[in-house]
Amino acid sequence: MDQSDAARRATAFPDIEGTQGRMNDPDGAAIIKGICGDTMEMYLAISGGRIEDARYATDGCGSSHACGAVAAGLARGRELREALRISPAEVLDALGCDPAVEVHCAILAVMTLHKALAEYIIRFEES
Repeated sequence: MDQSDAARRATAFPDIEGTQGRMNDPDGAAIIKGICGDTMEMYLAISGGRIEDARYATDGCGSSHACGAVAAGLARGRELREALRISPAEVLDALGCDPAVEVHCAILAVMTLHKALAEYIIRFEES
């Protein structure tokens, strides 16, 4: 599966509508530059221990966009502990991707999501 296939599959995933783009005043945010050179950003709006909105931005390839969109879509509506269980495998399964081709993009998206969650937890829940 090439990058354009991954991007096409992501558009079929039901929870990605409105996941692309930056967020003003997020409750949690993170930016990570992957080993491939792509940068992934993740922004979270959290209320009552639940992720109300999740958005991503990337300067990367179609696969990075697809994985970022699916990771953000999977996070929406989940409680924080549930969102911490999102894995690269879950993102790849949702996309129906070949792990050999897309795994680094899924890892980057999930790492960025988890870092944004950690930033929120450290700022608001541990103080």
